[in-house]
Amino acid sequence: MTDERQNPYPTLALNTKVEEDFVAPLTSVRGALEILRDFPHLNAHEQQRFVETALRGCLRLEQSIDQLSAAVYAAGQKAVEDPPAEPDSAIDDEYRNRIHFLADQDIVELDFSNFAFTGSSVVNAFFDSLERLVEPTGHSWYFLINLTECSIWPESWVAFAHRSKRINHTCSLGTVRYTDTGDAEASGSDVFASREDAIRRIETLKSETR
Repeated sequence: MTDERQNPYPTLALNTKVEEDFVAPLTSVRGALEILRDFPHLNAHEQQRFVETALRGCLRLEQSIDQLSAAVYAAGQKAVEDPPAEPDSAIDDEYRNRIHFLADQDIVELDFSNFAFTGSSVVNAFFDSLERLVEPTGHSWYFLINLTECSIWPESWVAFAHRSKRINHTCSLGTVRYTDTGDAEASGSDVFASREDAIRRIETLKSETR
């Protein structure tokens, strides 16, 4: 799967944006407040200087939050207003190859490894394929998701969250995610470090519902 924009560093770009818009002003605000707390005998001029530093940081945060809210709203509107694309058999087959039914274990395994969700159209195409396969079964499944080297671009977040929530509501008994890192510390608190660990977690979920 190729993408015309060829952005090989989406995570780096996002981290830089977060650093500029949120982390830097928050650090400034916290630093100013800690000085005011730890040095209560500063003269009035110095106190006012640190208060103004904190207020400037707050203003930057407010502006960044407004921009983020506008971007998320615009992305959500676009995801709702855009008509669904006509099915493309070649693309559909590509996504189908990443969806595996382990019927004897009541598991649907989704292979997101080395895959980039670059926009809402990609998210919707993948989940359309998933729903076309799952819905005819007539029952719910545990979802086992391989996130190894998967990236979700910011412009995909709204659609991804919406489609994930919908399928969780309609036909999911539980979702367990994993990567093939083999390093528990490298994975998030809710992402297992191996497929075997993730399957064991599903077995635990099954036992809890019996």
